[in-house]
Amino acid sequence: MTAIGTLRKLILVMGLAVIMAGCSANTVVPLRYQPSTPPAGQACAQAITLLPFADKRADTITIGTLGEGKNFYAENDVAEWVSWAMFEELKARGCDVKFREKTDGTTPKGYTVSGSFDTVSVNTGTALMAKAKLRLRVKVEKDGQLVVEQIYSGERENFGLTYVDAAQKVLASTLQYILQDAATDVVKATK
Repeated sequence: MTAIGTLRKLILVMGLAVIMAGCSANTVVPLRYQPSTPPAGQACAQAITLLPFADKRADTITIGTLGEGKNFYAENDVAEWVSWAMFEELKARGCDVKFREKTDGTTPKGYTVSGSFDTVSVNTGTALMAKAKLRLRVKVEKDGQLVVEQIYSGERENFGLTYVDAAQKVLASTLQYILQDAATDVVKATK
C-alpha cells in the first residue's frame, strides 16, 4: 500500500472515530446565529427598543431528544439566543436598536419590540439528521400602544457531522427562517 493510500485510510478511520465519539457523548448544543440578508430596498430608519423575549416553554431545561433516552441541552440561555437574534436581524435592516435587558416598569418611548416563545425543540432522525421546530410571538408597540402582534413558526431539517452539529445548524437556520419574516414585518409596522 502506498503512503497516500495509508494516509487516506487513516483519515477515514479518524473521521469515523470523531463522528462516533460525537454521537455518543455530546448532548450540549451551542446556540449560534447569523442574521439573514435583508430584502433589497428595505431600510429601517426608526429607533427601536428591544425587550428580552420570554421563555414560555413547559420544559426550559431541555431543547429536544437525541434518542435512546438522551436529551439535548442548550449551551447558552435560549431566551438570550432568540432576543439577540432579533436584535441582529433588526440591526441588519438598518434599525437603530437598543437592547433593554431589565425593565423597570416604565413604558419606553417610541417603538418597542418584545415577544415570547413556547416552542424551541430539536429531535434527531436517521443518518445524522435533525429536525427543529420553533414558534414565537412578536409584539410591536409605540408609546405603550399595541401596533401589531403576530405568531411565527417553522420547521426545518438539516444534516451534520454529528447529531449535535446537525442540531446546531437546524436550530440556527429555523430561527433565521422565522426571524427574517418577523424583522421584515417589524420594519413595515414602524414606517
